[in-house]
Amino acid sequence: MAMEYRNLMEDIVLQNLDTVMAAEGGCTCDACKSDVVAYTLNHLAPHYVATRQGRLMVKLQSYELQSRADVVAALSEAAVMVAKSPRHGRE
Repeated sequence: MAMEYRNLMEDIVLQNLDTVMAAEGGCTCDACKSDVVAYTLNHLAPHYVATRQGRLMVKLQSYELQSRADVVAALSEAAVMVAKSPRHGRE
């Protein structure tokens, strides 16, 4: 039996990534985007699901105002942190 599971918080973060990074005005190269996503996911609670019903529940929850605000705030914080010390500038 194959196990299937997914952290839907990744999808939610990725859906908001470009908008928040554009608003913060920092670099939007792939390295910076990856760092912002990693930082953000490490500061948000994961939402793992294993069923279709679980996916629907998390997606509905992600549309709640507080959930969206938490994601946007974490992304904004991450974008600022990465902009202060971008990885691509050290290579």
